Amino acid sequence: MIALIQVLIKYTLINVYLDNFTLNNIRFSFYLIALILIVAAGYIINDIYDIETDKINKKENQIIGNSISSKSAFNYYYLLNFIGVLFGFYIALSIGKTAFGFIFIFFAFSLWRYSKQHKTSFATGNFQVAFLTALSIINLILFDLVPIGINNENGSLMISKIIMFYAGFSFITTLIREIVKDIEDLEGDQKINAKTLAITYGLKKSKNVVIGLTSATIICIAYFQYFQYSVISTQFEYEISIWGVNDISIIYTLFLQVLFLFFICKTFKAINKEDFHFLSMLSKIIMLVGILSIPVFTLLHQN
Repeated sequence: MIALIQVLIKYTLINVYLDNFTLNNIRFSFYLIALILIVAAGYIINDIYDIETDKINKKENQIIGNSISSKSAFNYYYLLNFIGVLFGFYIALSIGKTAFGFIFIFFAFSLWRYSKQHKTSFATGNFQVAFLTALSIINLILFDLVPIGINNENGSLMISKIIMFYAGFSFITTLIREIVKDIEDLEGDQKINAKTLAITYGLKKSKNVVIGLTSATIICIAYFQYFQYSVISTQFEYEISIWGVNDISIIYTLFLQVLFLFFICKTFKAINKEDFHFLSMLSKIIMLVGILSIPVFTLLHQN
């Protein structure tokens, strides 16, 4: 999902609307590989520290401890992080922003810290994963737009605002999914005396938090829908074209809202592990639909 949104923002937003950008195809490839390798390493270290809980929560899909030993997993973890950080610094040097290379070290350290300690803490781990997801998107602004200068004249300011909007969307949807996953993994987390939101507040209150966050997201998107409607319903002296504002885009955004409302309905009714697993998968679908609006809106705007 992280790789997909990076590619879509790069090739259906930045490269389409800007004449100047920093990352050519080769640089972007190295940048993307660095990001993916570090995120992959984060999944590995997370699974290493989750061996005991996964015996309960994901016993049918557990890899480390079954197919792969912990020692081999650690070797893969160190290797992927090393290559990822190396590529990250290479890109930072190539664009003249050496300090940006430390962002990849921050990613690697934060993912380790999350898996080691914050995952089982109250809410901290949820916010950390959501923040890192959003930062991975903002990262593209830093590496591709900041070196050329962000301003109104070259259009990069507006593109940056759009990217920040999607970073915010990714933050909130990731946060929702992380809380849902904590509820889904409640049984295994109790075995290790975790202090997740689901364990601390219980099922009912945790569901209310999920519903509240989802409702807040619906309201934020409704504000964008109001903007869409206002532009569509206004008579201008001459024809204007705004990214994300046309009849099909309005329908697309409405469909996204319907998915969120369906998510809330299913959350109300959710009572067991299977229900929350479905909600976790549904949140992925919602995130995917949201991300795919980037090429859809661009295609409609261009034509």
